[in-house]
Amino acid sequence: MLSSVITSGAILAIMLQVLPAVAVPTIHVANRDASPIPGYGIEELIWEVETTPGGPTVNITGTVQDVYEELEKVNPNFVSDFGLDDPDNSTSLAAPVESRAYYIEAIHCDYFEYATASAIREGIKYLNGVPGKPSNGPGPGNCGRVSCSYNSVIYWCNDNIYTKTLDAFGSISLAAQTLLDRCGSSGLWYAEVARGQIFMTDRWNVIVRKDKC
Repeated sequence: MLSSVITSGAILAIMLQVLPAVAVPTIHVANRDASPIPGYGIEELIWEVETTPGGPTVNITGTVQDVYEELEKVNPNFVSDFGLDDPDNSTSLAAPVESRAYYIEAIHCDYFEYATASAIREGIKYLNGVPGKPSNGPGPGNCGRVSCSYNSVIYWCNDNIYTKTLDAFGSISLAAQTLLDRCGSSGLWYAEVARGQIFMTDRWNVIVRKDKC
């Protein structure tokens, strides 16, 4: 049995922000670089992203960091074009515009190798700036790597037998933030780290762990 389990008494408030729907990832391509997760298949996300507001779309495979990097090549002004540099136009952990409650079924803090907390926070920041609603293909056990930097990864997994769509990318980032808050660790001689897996009652989960980027 795992020693660090938080059961379903808690509620995770997930925020919905009304933003242009420019990023709609689906899962198609097997990801050979990611380390195995027992019971889950790991695949890469393919994001369909507008390059300008209301303009043409491109398909970008990879993580949210890859999306930002590629869009900057296609449209160097995409951040300002979509208002992603305006804190009022991105999902905020401190001041949600609207919220929906996703109920936590369990949190396991003893899974996987530790990720660097600062890198996970960077991934959370990126996800908070992505407009649109994420969709994850049918499961169970279907995972996509949504963020990876400095060998620290955020996975989003679908355990439903149908495609799962969330209100906003802030749903994933808030779940990752909850893992940082509940499963983080720091000490005198090492940087803050975190690892774990958070399960929602409507059969999706988020993983924070060390992995290759």
